[in-house]
Amino acid sequence: MTHQKGNILELEGYLNQKTRVRIRDGRVFIGKFVCIDKQKNIILSQANEYRGAEERLVGSVMIPGAHLTKIETETISDFDMFT
Repeated sequence: MTHQKGNILELEGYLNQKTRVRIRDGRVFIGKFVCIDKQKNIILSQANEYRGAEERLVGSVMIPGAHLTKIETETISDFDMFT
């Protein structure tokens, strides 16, 4: 298996998992990981946006790869950290 194919298989394992994405301006989006493309643009569904103490439902959102600072997916042990 090539390195690139291994990376793709790893990303497929994250599909539909609860994901937290931080961007340059400090906002955080938490939603279900749906898609990523070659430019590292990420699509989340059922997403909420957090800006400081503010929270708002944004539904589906595309986050440009150029703005990403950190991406985290939920694991069983992390469940309480996301709520």
